[in-house]
Amino acid sequence: MASLREPMSANKTILRNRHGAEVAAIFFDEDSRRWRIVSKVEPNFKRDFATQKEAFDVWHANFHSETGKVRK
Repeated sequence: MASLREPMSANKTILRNRHGAEVAAIFFDEDSRRWRIVSKVEPNFKRDFATQKEAFDVWHANFHSETGKVRK
């Protein structure tokens, strides 16, 4: 299982479901200078994004907000 404990950054948003459980995070990777989505249940999702908005758009369009799973 992927950990949401990524390199420390002020640019990180924890995504929680309606019960308050952490399902994913969107963070800025200082090394690559790109935004990333890390989902606890989708550890093989390996995409990065030029902007935070793009990462959030992909999250909202492609992930289930309650489980963090990629929608089929």
